[in-house]
Amino acid sequence: MADDIRRWSEELARDPGSLAFLLLGEALRRHGDLETAQRVAVHGLKRHPHHADAHDLLARIYVDQEKPDRAVDEWKMTLRMAPEHSGALKGMAFICFQRRQFEEAEEYLRRVPRGDAPDSGVRAALDVVRRQSTSVEQSEVDAAMDAAANADPQFAFA
Repeated sequence: MADDIRRWSEELARDPGSLAFLLLGEALRRHGDLETAQRVAVHGLKRHPHHADAHDLLARIYVDQEKPDRAVDEWKMTLRMAPEHSGALKGMAFICFQRRQFEEAEEYLRRVPRGDAPDSGVRAALDVVRRQSTSVEQSEVDAAMDAAANADPQFAFA
């Protein structure tokens, strides 16, 4: 991880307009350096304001920083630019799920494009959401979110 951070930092230093900020920001986020990751993402967005993946990256950083409202703003921006952006759709579902807004979560999950490989995390989350009622237990929500995080790195917020 440290080698990746160093390599992408050097790439960004050589070419400030490079999209390497996406890889660097994600590596920093996964490493737990959220403040630096946020600075990298914001700086990258100044150069690439219409890059959907950059807004998605910043949203995931905000989730890690426990700033869900700011994450929602970034994911909404992402979806305006790229309506089928899997990361943003899953992210919005994640926030809705946490807020127990199950119908909205289901709508976002239904919009996630189906790839070649089945996404068991999305399926697990949809199963819980579809069974939702006033009796949905927090343990079910947690189990579905764990399954989603384990199935798709874009959905891993921790």
